[in-house]
Amino acid sequence: MSWSELDIPDPEREEYFDDCAASAPIHSFGGLKSLLSSLGYHIKKAEGYKAIDVADVTLEELRSGAMEFTDDGIFVTTEGVKRQIFLYKRDYHLELYGKPRFHIRKCQTIQAFMDTAGTIPQYRRANTDTVWVHDIDDGMEDKEITSLPLCKYCLKMVQDAFPSMTTADFVELLKNAEDAEPEGDIEVDIFGYTKDWETISRGFRELHDYTCECCGLHITNPYDQHFIHVHHRNGRKIDNRPSNLQCLCLRCHSEVDDNHRNRLTGSGANRIIFEEFESKFPKSQNSSYYNFNDDNDLPF
Repeated sequence: MSWSELDIPDPEREEYFDDCAASAPIHSFGGLKSLLSSLGYHIKKAEGYKAIDVADVTLEELRSGAMEFTDDGIFVTTEGVKRQIFLYKRDYHLELYGKPRFHIRKCQTIQAFMDTAGTIPQYRRANTDTVWVHDIDDGMEDKEITSLPLCKYCLKMVQDAFPSMTTADFVELLKNAEDAEPEGDIEVDIFGYTKDWETISRGFRELHDYTCECCGLHITNPYDQHFIHVHHRNGRKIDNRPSNLQCLCLRCHSEVDDNHRNRLTGSGANRIIFEEFESKFPKSQNSSYYNFNDDNDLPF
């Protein structure tokens, strides 16, 4: 059956296959904050996270600059404080399509909305997991929903750093976005990591119980726990804020991008380590493993 036979408007086709499952927030940082404080990191006490009311966003507001789009995200100023937000469709076929996707960048979907007035449903902005959507399939009743999945175009713009992210995960990241930053000059080793990286990495993996945040692999044998890595989401090895760290198994870490794949599986000792990992922890056809770069796995 073709898209024309389904009679689905072009702007809604992107979100038709919307089967991302709801998941629990991916971070728990209480212990890590204490660890970073003990290492001399400054824990910010500034404005911090504050929930704002869900509100409709019009095309005029977007074009006027009321919403600020940067490389780091989408922002709105409320009560004199700039806060990071996400956008999602206000009117949606919840029964037909599932949950609408949320947007954290000026992706091609949001750009199309800004360029083509009136042909794409209006959006709402929020910074909380719980949001309200007009259900077109139920007389436009305003329904409360949670755990919206991330737009595939936004995912590409953040370099696939957050596979299967939901609004619950995003809000958790917002709450920890300014956890810690080093004061003064930063000492790094020959590989570009901070001098205390081994301690931070071990503490972060322990907090996550040596469990991969991507595929769920849990390693209990202390001799094999080196197969669980800590990944820097933005690629900056000196940025050890908890919100920038992700606990990944060797396989998932190698699938972040081509650079990681070549470094972790390419040749020499790393190749031998990867083959040992593959033999001990083969990828099960029934596992929840998510391939970062295989578009066929994306629910679109």
